[in-house]
Amino acid sequence: MFFSRPFFISLTLVTAVITRSLIFGEAGALYPMEVSALRLETSSKNLTARIQVIDQTDIKQSGAVDLVELLRREANLQVRSTSGNSARSTVSMGGFGENGGLRTLVLLDGHRLNAIDMSAINWYSIPLALVESIEVIRGGQSGTFGNHGVGGVIKINTKLPNLEPTGSLEASAGSFDTFNARGTYSQRIGGIGLTIFGDRAESDGYRVNGDHKTDAGGLRLDWGSESDFRGYLSWSLSNTVFGFPGDLNASALLADRRQTTDPNNRGEEHSSLARIGLSYEINNEWSFENRLGYQDRDITADMASMFYLAETNYETFSYSPALHYNFNAVDWMFGLDFNKDKLDINTNYGDSAYERLSSAFFTSTGLQLTDQWNLNGNFRIERAENSGVDSGTQLNEVNKDEWAGGIGLIRQFGDKNRVYGTIRHFYRYAATDEYAYSISKDLESENGYEVELGIDWNINQIFLSGRIFRQWMEDEIVYDPLVPAVPFNGANVNLPKNRRIGLDLSLDWQISESIRSGVSYEYVRATFEEGNYPGGSYSGSKVPLVPEGLVRLFLELKPVDSLLLSLGGSYVGESFRGSDFSNTEDKMDDYWLYDLGINYELSESATLFGSVENLLDEEYLSTAFGSGLYPGEGRKIRVGLRYLF
Repeated sequence: MFFSRPFFISLTLVTAVITRSLIFGEAGALYPMEVSALRLETSSKNLTARIQVIDQTDIKQSGAVDLVELLRREANLQVRSTSGNSARSTVSMGGFGENGGLRTLVLLDGHRLNAIDMSAINWYSIPLALVESIEVIRGGQSGTFGNHGVGGVIKINTKLPNLEPTGSLEASAGSFDTFNARGTYSQRIGGIGLTIFGDRAESDGYRVNGDHKTDAGGLRLDWGSESDFRGYLSWSLSNTVFGFPGDLNASALLADRRQTTDPNNRGEEHSSLARIGLSYEINNEWSFENRLGYQDRDITADMASMFYLAETNYETFSYSPALHYNFNAVDWMFGLDFNKDKLDINTNYGDSAYERLSSAFFTSTGLQLTDQWNLNGNFRIERAENSGVDSGTQLNEVNKDEWAGGIGLIRQFGDKNRVYGTIRHFYRYAATDEYAYSISKDLESENGYEVELGIDWNINQIFLSGRIFRQWMEDEIVYDPLVPAVPFNGANVNLPKNRRIGLDLSLDWQISESIRSGVSYEYVRATFEEGNYPGGSYSGSKVPLVPEGLVRLFLELKPVDSLLLSLGGSYVGESFRGSDFSNTEDKMDDYWLYDLGINYELSESATLFGSVENLLDEEYLSTAFGSGLYPGEGRKIRVGLRYLF
């Protein structure tokens, strides 16, 4: 398609305990529909997965103005971007490089945001004014959530109205003529809770033609907080304009890394998103919930440098009913997922239309075997029917049946310490682009197994968390430019076998009431195993765009109650460039990025905040494909004011 290819992001996360205040919102708030990370009404300590919760305190103190920046700062994400800013960045987890975003599922109030093609998520269409918390779940979660949940899941939960009227206003400005403003107001009127939100984000961008501007807003209604029948209705709109600065070769990068060779390549996106949730408490043990979602996106891309003009419309409808059972030490859930996706593309080279219908049955369970031992598991079976017309050519109908599941065991040591182990099976359907630009037009779905062992341990004021995993993957889909094809070489193909082994450790130390520090380390080794590769001999090579080492250091100082200072450093190890499956090209160099942050409470209602990203103005590559280089963003300074009422 005409969008930037998805790229690799690797996460180093500090596991957090999901308390009931995070699950159900602040005191006095209406109850949300989503009750836990894995759709079970239980604490995260009873789930065999690494989970981090980014709550309201984290969001406010981070100084972030968009989701990508928030995830990068708070969860130590590696972000790959082709525009020199975070507006259309790609987020991925689990050691996936090129097109890694296709293996990370993004949910908004339980509704999938990933498109059926390879297009990037517009992160600015989800304003931070709307977000209450974010749950980052690592590992293959297809058994619970289905397609895309191979490397991990990012669950975004929106704000709930409080019993008393509340609101916030925030504005900030900074480098590259960046300006951000957002606001939210919440009030309960009778039995109805009302939340209104809005957001404006604009910047000239680090690179020429890397500018973007987004206006987003909407409302949410919640009702039935004190009855057996509860529900919500949420509707949001966003409009975005942006540039495509394109890649640079080595000489152009050396001359001026902020320049562009594609000054007239532009894009626009207009989207609307509606979400409805209804739940009914049948009795003390049984409850029934329903989720309905509708999304409409219109995107225009004028790629003047390639004489290419495209208008694309995405339309998605989803419905997910689920039955919950909770009695004593047992949780059960049975549910269905229905999705209908339509994609229409009109270009000056021909028109295309694709459709995907998918239906799935899934179940999850949690069982407390003893006071120390807990068991949980899940199972899912899904069928996807794909059809379409590609540039006037009727494509074969492709029907794929897949299954996923997992089972895990937890040993508790007191209230805070535990060890766990789990084995999972996962899958991912090919995107429409991958089907269309393949030789057979009938790619196999990605499949694989994952084994994970984890530990969470607390020693006085030190919290230690760790995880190791091993993943065996069959039929991973990549675009190989060396595959013989007509009229030009290059096609999407299934790879025989890929393997990933990973380790991440994190230590969080509350040194004193005024000093907190921590370190996180992640290692992922992703390799091509033995087999017949269509484009050449890749056996033993490392998967491109996957750095083996990631480090995050941070130090927080609170000399007085009203002042919080933070210093952080992120290290990204070297990796091979995109599509370099034989590992013969020059690597992308490793780099360190440092950041500073400040939050000063002027009063109970007003907070002054500021941040400096890339403190030392490090020159680095965000991503690269062959001789096409995409420079990362330079030093960025921002100051702002937040007011609560």
